[in-house]
Amino acid sequence: MGRKLIGFNKFIFPLILFFTISLTACGKTGKGPSSGGESAAEGQKKPTTAVSSPMAGLLPSDDGGAGWKRSGEVRVFLPETLWEYIDGGAEGYLVYNFQEVVTGDYDNREAGLQAVVDIYRMADRLCGFGIYSAERFADAEYFQIGTQGYISNNAVHFWKGPYYIKLTAFQEGEEVKEPLKKLAFAVAAKIDADTQFPPELDIFPKEGLIANTERYMARDVLGQSDLKNGFSADYKVGDTEFKIFLILNENPEASLKNYQSYKDFMKKYSKNVEDHSEEEVPWFLAEDPYYGKVVTMQLGKVMLGILGLDNPEMVNDYLQRIQRKLVAQGMV
Repeated sequence: MGRKLIGFNKFIFPLILFFTISLTACGKTGKGPSSGGESAAEGQKKPTTAVSSPMAGLLPSDDGGAGWKRSGEVRVFLPETLWEYIDGGAEGYLVYNFQEVVTGDYDNREAGLQAVVDIYRMADRLCGFGIYSAERFADAEYFQIGTQGYISNNAVHFWKGPYYIKLTAFQEGEEVKEPLKKLAFAVAAKIDADTQFPPELDIFPKEGLIANTERYMARDVLGQSDLKNGFSADYKVGDTEFKIFLILNENPEASLKNYQSYKDFMKKYSKNVEDHSEEEVPWFLAEDPYYGKVVTMQLGKVMLGILGLDNPEMVNDYLQRIQRKLVAQGMV
């Protein structure tokens, strides 16, 4: 496999000699793991000090005639009080630079349903996608709302710009879905934000990509606390499943530092490390006990790799495709 990768390095190096990718990051990240949290309908509601917010206007008083009416007062939680609402899950939201959440209760007397609507505002679109992608799952029942959304037997989750919206009914079943969708559309209509996916997702090759597995991780990429601003996607080709990741850094020096840190970690905890860091394009190969074969490279400001793919030709092909995608995006 080493000979194949050396050949790959010689092939791409002229393209990346003047590599100057620009950094895109999700606001200012907080501390803590990137985990999800419970909404009030999933856990116990807790009181908070009354806070007013212009975001309260994003909660419709009704759904335009389909039966939902807002009941009770709108509740507002800020970063310092979010734990009151999603105790045990707040840190996962703070990682994506959570700004505030407004939440309101809704009744649909005709259908005999109750629900709660949570509108989380993150720092920007990338942070919004980050928390949404952390909680979605690939085989959900997706439908077009906002930028993207999905529905279960008692909940709708969707994302639009910096906003992550969760509607949760207290009842569940197929009969809940359509009324809940109508309420979700009423909420989406109140939110004026762009509906574009982060352009970085276009870097991932489409062949073999498992739909809706793309993620943005503000921190703790690959479980490493010093690796931040990362993207990943899952793939399946035939019976082979693997993952592609890339990390955008502020400059080549930061990228090289992260690359060396990850390489040192792999040397300590993995097997059969082949270190080619002295070549024109630094790269290494290792066997990770969790991911399997790992190939990692450092290209200017970008650190990227493939996890779990034990096929030299396919590794080369995917890495070359990513290189071309970076060029096509004007990142060089």
